Amino acid sequence: MAEKKEAFVDIDDQVFEEEYLKPVHRVGFWTCIAISAAMFLPSLLLYLIYGIAPPWEGIGTGMGLALAYAVPFFFIEPLSYYPIYGDAGNYMSMTTGNVSNLRLPCASVAQDAAGVKVGTNKGMAIAAVGIAESVIFGVTMVLLGSIFGGIVTAQFPTWLTEAFKAYLLPAVWGAVFGEFALMGPIYALPALIIAGVPLLLGLPAYFTIPIAVFGTILFGWILYKWRGITPHE
Repeated sequence: MAEKKEAFVDIDDQVFEEEYLKPVHRVGFWTCIAISAAMFLPSLLLYLIYGIAPPWEGIGTGMGLALAYAVPFFFIEPLSYYPIYGDAGNYMSMTTGNVSNLRLPCASVAQDAAGVKVGTNKGMAIAAVGIAESVIFGVTMVLLGSIFGGIVTAQFPTWLTEAFKAYLLPAVWGAVFGEFALMGPIYALPALIIAGVPLLLGLPAYFTIPIAVFGTILFGWILYKWRGITPHE
C-alpha cells in the first residue's frame, strides 16, 4: 500500500512553539482552572440557596472510592493519548471528557483526512481542529439530546434499548482499535494479547489498563530497538 502523501508543508519548530504552543498553554491553563472551580458551583449553590450540604464523612468516602478507581487514569491517559493529539487536544479532551470514545477517534480521522502523521507538529495542529469541532458538535448534540432524547428513547422497544447498552461501547472501541491497527498493523495482535490476558484473568481496570498501555509501549520499544521498525512500517 502506497503511503499517503502529506497535504501540508512542514511547520517550523520555533514558529510552532512561539505562535501556537505558548498561546495554547496560556489559554489552556486558565481554562482548566476555571472549569475546575466551576465543578464546585452546583454544590456551593445548593448550600448557599437551600442550606443543604453532605457530611464530611460522606464526602471523604465518596472521594476515596472515586480516587481509588480514577488515580491510575490521571497518569495513563495523558501519557498514552498525548502523542496523538498534542497540547491543545489534551487540554480540550481532559476538560470535556469522552476521550477514548470521541475525542481520540475525531483526532485520528482528522489526521487521516488531512494526510498528516501522528506525533508531528502538523498532526497535533490538525488533531486540535478535529477535537475542537467534536466539542462544538458534541455540546450542541448533548443539549438537544437532554431536551429531546428522553422523549425519543422512551419510544424504543426493549430489545433495541438492550442492544444499545450491550453493543454500543464495544462497537466504538472496535472502530477505534481498527483505525489505529491500520496505522501500525504489526502492533495489533500483540496489543490484543497484552490487553486480553489481564481481562481473561479478571484483573480490575486499574491493573488491566496500565498493563495494556505500558505493555504495548514496551513491545514497540523492543521491536524498534531489535529490528528498527517504526509504527508506520
